[in-house]
Amino acid sequence: MKIAVTGGTGFVGRNLVNRLLSDNHEITILANRQSAKELFGKKVRAVSGSVHNFSDLIPAFQESQVVYHLVGIIAETRKNTFEKTVAEGTKNIVAACREAGVKKIIYLSSLGTSANAQSAYHKTKYLAEQSVINSGLEWVIFRSSIIYGKGDGFLTIMSKIIRMLPFVPIFGDGEYKLQPIHINDLTEVMAAAAMDSRAVGQIIDLGGPEQLEYVQVINYLKQALGKKRLNFHIPFGVIKPMAVLMELFLKPAPLTRDQLTMLRMGNTGDISKMKALFGIEPIRFENGLRKVFGD
Repeated sequence: MKIAVTGGTGFVGRNLVNRLLSDNHEITILANRQSAKELFGKKVRAVSGSVHNFSDLIPAFQESQVVYHLVGIIAETRKNTFEKTVAEGTKNIVAACREAGVKKIIYLSSLGTSANAQSAYHKTKYLAEQSVINSGLEWVIFRSSIIYGKGDGFLTIMSKIIRMLPFVPIFGDGEYKLQPIHINDLTEVMAAAAMDSRAVGQIIDLGGPEQLEYVQVINYLKQALGKKRLNFHIPFGVIKPMAVLMELFLKPAPLTRDQLTMLRMGNTGDISKMKALFGIEPIRFENGLRKVFGD
C-alpha cells in the first residue's frame, strides 16, 4: 500500500515509518529531504514541504491511499501558533487529501481534547479533529497519552535532570495522573489501522495499562536510572509566574501556562476500545523503561 506521513522525521513519525516499512508499504514523507535521507536512506520518498502551504502537500500525497497526519506542536513560536499549525494546518492536510484522491486519513490527537477544553492546545486539537471528521474521507483518530521510548522528549529531559541534580522538581502535589504508552505499542496500533476497516470512523484512546500519578512516573524513572533523588515540590502558584516570563521572552518557551494547565488536568483515557480492536496488551511502564534504559 502507498502511504504518506506528515511529521515523519519526529519521534513518533520515524518509529511509525519504520513499522510501516516492516509491513512492506511504500512510504512518502512530508519533511526536510536531508533529515529524511539521514534517517531512512532510500527506503522512503521524501517531499519537502509544510502543512502551512497547501501547494506543497499535493505532490506528497499523490497516489497515496492513506495519509498519517502527525504534525503538531506543544509550545507556540512566533511563526508557528496552535491555530496556524494544528487547526489550519490540518485543514490544509484534509483539503490536499481530497485533491490527491486519498482514501483514508489517520490523525494522531491527544487525550484531553474536547470542545470545551481548558488549554489552547487541546482546543485546537479539537478543531483539527473536526476537520478530519468532516473531511468526507474514511478517518481514524487516535487520542494518545504521553508517548515514551528511546529518543523521546519526556524521558530524555527528565533523565538528564535526574542525573544532574540532587533533587527532582515536581509541580504541585504530583498526584495528577498519566497513562504512558510505549512507542512500540502505539506504532503497532497505528500501523494496523491502515488496513483495518473496523477502526474507520472511530476515536480511539491510546495509553498504557496503568494510570500513574506523575510522582509515580518519576519514581519509576529514578529506579530505572539507578539514582536516588529527593522529590522537590514546587507549588503551581510559584511556577506559574515563571512560565509567564518564559512566554514573554522565549519562543518557544520551555514551560508555558498552557502546559501547566494540561499537567494539572492529567492525561488518562479508556483503552478498552484499543485492546478490543487491535488485540494488544500494552506494556507496563516499569517494564517499558527497561526497554529504554536496558535491564
